[in-house]
Amino acid sequence: MTTTVHGHDKKVWDEATLTALPEDGYIHEVVNGELVMSPKNTFEHGQICARLLTALLSHVTENKLGVVLDSSTGFWMKNENCRAPDISFISRDRLRGLTQPPRAFFRGAPDLAVEILPRSNSPSEVNDRLKDYFESGARLAWVVHPVERFAEICHSPTDRSLAGSEGNLEGGDVVQGFSYLIAKLFEPWDWE
Repeated sequence: MTTTVHGHDKKVWDEATLTALPEDGYIHEVVNGELVMSPKNTFEHGQICARLLTALLSHVTENKLGVVLDSSTGFWMKNENCRAPDISFISRDRLRGLTQPPRAFFRGAPDLAVEILPRSNSPSEVNDRLKDYFESGARLAWVVHPVERFAEICHSPTDRSLAGSEGNLEGGDVVQGFSYLIAKLFEPWDWE
C-alpha cells in the first residue's frame, strides 16, 4: 500500500528535499508532484530481490556490461517523477564519460528496471511505473509477481508477455547473455 502526502501548498520536491527526509521506515518517491511513501518490503520480497540482484550483478560485473543498483537509487523521470525500481541496470555505453558515480539521482530511467510486486500494488500503479520508465529511456522491464510465481517481460508499457516459473528472465540486447530461471526466485532454502 502506498500513501500520498498532500499539503495545502504544493511543495516542490527536489533532490535536496528528498535526501533530507528522515529514515522513517518508508520508501519515498515523487509521483505527479506528490510525495509517495511505501512501507519497507517483506522478507520474501527482500529474498527475491537479493537472489536476482546477486545473479545480475555477477553477470554484469564479469562481462563488464555496466552497473547494477538496488532500490535505494533514485531516478528522475522525464516527467519529473522520482522512481526507485527494486533493481536497476545501466549500460556501460550510457555511463561512458563519467569518471565516478554521480552524486545525484540519475537523470532518466535505467536500461533495465525490475519491480518485485508487493501484494498491495494495483495494476494502475504498475502501469504508471512502466509508462514512466519507458518514456524516460528504459529498454526492458521485468515485473515479478511473487504470489502467483510468474514474471512479466516488458519491452514497452503495452508490449508485455508472461513467463511462468519454468521460463527465464532474459537480458536480450539490454543485458547481453543474461538468463535466469524464474523458479529459482522462489526456491525454498536448502540447508543440507
